[in-house]
Parts: sequence; C-alpha cells; structure tokens
Amino acid sequence: MAKRVTILDVAAEAGVSRQTVTRAMNDMGDISDATRRKVLAAAERLGYRPSRFARNLVTRQKTHALGLVVASFRNPYFTELAGDLVEAAAERGWQVVMASSGTEAEAITLLSNQVDVVIGHFTGSDEELLAVAKGLPVVRLETPSALPGIHAVDIDLKSGVVEAIRALRERGARRFGMVDSSYSEEHGGVYGPSPRRGWFEEAVGDQLTAVVRGEESISGGGRAFAELMDRHPDTDAVLMFNDLMALGAVQSAHALGIDVPGAVRIVGVDGLALGEAVDPPLTSIALDRKGLTAHTLDIVEALAAADFARLDPINRVVASKMLWRQSA
Repeated sequence: MAKRVTILDVAAEAGVSRQTVTRAMNDMGDISDATRRKVLAAAERLGYRPSRFARNLVTRQKTHALGLVVASFRNPYFTELAGDLVEAAAERGWQVVMASSGTEAEAITLLSNQVDVVIGHFTGSDEELLAVAKGLPVVRLETPSALPGIHAVDIDLKSGVVEAIRALRERGARRFGMVDSSYSEEHGGVYGPSPRRGWFEEAVGDQLTAVVRGEESISGGGRAFAELMDRHPDTDAVLMFNDLMALGAVQSAHALGIDVPGAVRIVGVDGLALGEAVDPPLTSIALDRKGLTAHTLDIVEALAAADFARLDPINRVVASKMLWRQSA
C-alpha cells in the first residue's frame, strides 16, 4: 500500500507552512498570488488531492460521497444499476453524485472535487484512468483492473453464455447466430469483436451460422436480427448482445412473421425487468446487479478505511445466471 500524499508533503515541497497550504488549496485570503501558485504547483507535482474529510471539517459537514459515471441514461440497464447503487449507498450512509455528459475524462474531472471515489463502466485503460483521476480512487465495473489506485468488480458472463448454449441445445437448438455490438466501430471507426462474441463462438463451435453487428438500441437490434435471418434463415437460436437489442429482435421477428420461440429462440443479456413487457417475454443471461453493487460498496468502504490511499487493485467477481422466459 502506497502512502497517501499529505498536506505536510505539499508544505515541505513548496517550502511553506501547513496553514499556508490550507489557505492556498481552499482559496482563502492572507497569502500572495505568487505563494498560492507555488503551493498549487507543488500539489500538482506530487499528485496531491485534498481529503474530503478534511474539507468537511472546515465546512462542518460529515458526509461521504461517491461519484457514479453513467454510461448512458438511454439504456435501461445503466439506469436500473444506478437505482440499485443509489439505494445500497444510502443504506450505508453514502451520498451519490452522478455524471453522464461528455467524455469519461470530463465526467471524472467534473466529479473529482465533489466525491471521495468514482465508479463507472469505463472503456479507457487503467493508465488513462489514473492520469485523469489524479489521485481519486476509481472502481471500474465489468472490467478487471491491474494497477494500484484502480479497482474493479467484474461479472462472470462467460459461464452464463456457456450455460445458455448448453441449455438451448437441450431444447433442440442446432443452428446458432449472434448479434454483436457495433459500439467500437461507431466510436473508433474500426469494429472490434466483443468478448461476448468470442465466448459465444467458442461455445457453439461448428453450429455457428453467422455473427452480425448492430447499434446498441431497440431499433439497431431489430435491424441486425432481420439481417441475420435474411442471410441465414436456418438459424434457430440467436444471442443478442444485450436486452435492449433483444427487445428489437422480438419486435422484428413479429414484423417478419417469424415464430418466437417456435422457429427461432431469442436470448438477451442483462436481465432487465423491461424484458417482461414484450410478447413473448424475453429470456436473458441476467447480471447480478445486487451483487455488483454490494461488492462495489465493499471496495468503497475498504478505501475509506485506508483514507483513500492508493491501494493495490481490489478485484471482485460476481456471477451471472439464466433468466428463463418464453422467448427461448
């Protein structure tokens, strides 16, 4: 465990007193602009971030706060997860501040002076997150971490995919197709297969018909499903990248006159409550959101106990499970 940079370290680096550092960091009077700049430069060099607990003492507040970067409020998975996290955090005495606009870097910067730790589904590398967070501890969701200061709660989705294929075979499926996300292509210009695709292809082997990609939306899922079935009408089971796209696949099947699950079985990923709203209700590889939030807050409280020092990475894993409904 690395020692957290303290106000005394900044004072020694700048050659001033602790009180002068406090005044500079809190934009208080009775120090010159030159001294303030010298202190702030020293803090920047050392990667010092003022403890919120110390600032709370100054303002006579005694609260804990975590920042949640929501990937998209348009995807109900992220809104359901945010609701679970807010509820669980409140039970443990933590406030939640959310951000969703702009880039990951902008969101983390926006939250950095308001929270003690930041949480989110981040696509950047550990190195990139460390550079942006500047001492603020980060907990990334559904992606493991390897660097001190970056922690993670991952989901064992691979076993869920394998279980889904095994059970679909037991139900008579023999020709498997998948709709993958085109997110990497839309945001980076080049399509990169998701890990879910790799697990799927490994599990189905030579029973694979095709993998197509689509936008992560209801309409995007519907279009991609229609493309898959047009190219390979013998496909009798389809894994959609997520439930949102799977809802579009069920709608598309209705429009095309394809019987679900008689002609083709459709499976999503996420376990959204919204899956009950379609006909037939959506079968899904359900992610354990309650377990995800519980492990996340356990890590947050471990960080708080260490005064948010830069700890070696804490990694936790939660399981996924099949949520069988009528679409499969």
